[in-house]
Amino acid sequence: MSINIGASYDSFRQLRENGSYYVDKTDIIEEYLINNFDKTVLFARPRRFGKTLTMTMFRDFLDIRQDSKEIFKGLKVMDSPDVVEKYMNKYPVVFISLKEVSGATFEEAYNNLSIAISKLCEDYSFLLDSEAISDVSKKFFKDLWNRSTNQSNTEQAIDLLCQMLKQHYKKPVFIIFDEYDVPMAKALDTPHYEKVRDMIERMLSYVCKTNENVKAVILSGCLYTVKNSTYTGVNNIIPYTILSSVFASHIGFTDVNVREVLDKAGIPEKYGIVSEWYDGYLFGREKMYCPWDVLLYVKSVLKGTYSEVNGPESYWVNTSETSLNIIHGFLGKTRDINESFEQLLAGNSIECVVKDNIPYHKIHESGDNIWSALLETGYLTKAVTEKMQRMPLKIPNREIQAVFRQEVWEYFKDKVDNTFVGDFVNALWAEESKNAETALNQILEATLSFYHEYHEYSYHLILDGFFTGKGYLVQSERESGYGRSDLFILDPVRMRCLLIELKHVQRETEMDAAVKEASSQIAVQKYESVLRYEGYITRLKYSIVFCNKKCLIKMAN
Repeated sequence: MSINIGASYDSFRQLRENGSYYVDKTDIIEEYLINNFDKTVLFARPRRFGKTLTMTMFRDFLDIRQDSKEIFKGLKVMDSPDVVEKYMNKYPVVFISLKEVSGATFEEAYNNLSIAISKLCEDYSFLLDSEAISDVSKKFFKDLWNRSTNQSNTEQAIDLLCQMLKQHYKKPVFIIFDEYDVPMAKALDTPHYEKVRDMIERMLSYVCKTNENVKAVILSGCLYTVKNSTYTGVNNIIPYTILSSVFASHIGFTDVNVREVLDKAGIPEKYGIVSEWYDGYLFGREKMYCPWDVLLYVKSVLKGTYSEVNGPESYWVNTSETSLNIIHGFLGKTRDINESFEQLLAGNSIECVVKDNIPYHKIHESGDNIWSALLETGYLTKAVTEKMQRMPLKIPNREIQAVFRQEVWEYFKDKVDNTFVGDFVNALWAEESKNAETALNQILEATLSFYHEYHEYSYHLILDGFFTGKGYLVQSERESGYGRSDLFILDPVRMRCLLIELKHVQRETEMDAAVKEASSQIAVQKYESVLRYEGYITRLKYSIVFCNKKCLIKMAN
């Protein structure tokens, strides 16, 4: 069976009207409005998990100016007559996205907010003809529409609009802020961060505090970043983060959803690949997948663009400046962070005190803050189902491993002469172990200050990043033969590979014995067997031993 995959839709109405395949998540409407209603709520999820689609779904269901029966026809929410009768197209709705509110200066960021408010006023221009609204409010409204007012008035614009809508419809307003935290994320590490943060928090405070014109405020974002703000209105927000068991399965794909998509697409046999690459997240107690990845993978298979040779792609990588601002630059901050990072890349978990309310400007203040932010933004996941004060975290899947490997390369490429890296890699393919050894020793000399203390995984991490940066497929600690090999470097187009076993010793006098031990381990454990089975014609095996800033490289024949 063929299905129409439209992975890029973030408008619920457009997705439904264009006949794109939709995994029914409309039960969140009843779950919120009936079972877990609060005046102000935040749905915090990593990027590409469907936040905007969820927010536009709420808008289209509630908006009094729409007739939404057709686009919700056949979906779960329509099986709840009480919800439909009480809420469907019964309330005025103000929907605003803040994802474009940014700029190189504060003036640019404010200008973009002013533009967004102006467009909102244009959408509600019919209010100027309402007899229920005063001339004073209409004058204020026109100034906002024309962008001829000051910053203070712009920050109060949503509050004014709610007042006018309440007067016109005689009903309180639902306000939906999509991507509310993007302005703070994009301003991170800039001189105008505090001004942007204050501007957004003031705007939220006007409507989140006690306000008779507002029925509810629904926010979406990556982080709960406004708790304990000086603006008291935003301290009333009830957050539903990835640590919350409530709403855990409502944004994102569950295992059942993924199997449904694959069955509908006629490719149920691809479940193992999808699970290995895109599974691994725990939201509350629920096992979850990123919809963006799953849908793009399925689409590539259906369209015939999927490459069996190269395997699954990391669709999630580099799709959001917000998250990249968080991850980039954390490596090298402290010794503890570096060592924890090594443990994560090795497939192990790390423990930290998880905080689910971190302001963006405090993310890099400590290791716990960094790991907590990476958890909330989808780069890490819980290793246990229950919420704990001190929680084990791990990399969720192979796709995110690739993201972290790329971060290693980003860290080192400005610190190491790229010529040395190229010489090292080329010498290995050319079976010139002495030249490879010379190049790697030059690299180690340049990166010595990165570590206070050396471990095997310190070197493992460096090599992992270098090969990833050169575009090779890197498999770390992969099971093969009778054990796990340290590194497989794969070039599937040429059907060639490098098999590298690493050792670390404390004294230079131990290096010769260690390199022989590594070569013997490759043979005895039969690490090469899986590569032969997968059809790799050229299989080059190397033993590399490290001692501080020196290395010894031998081919393991």
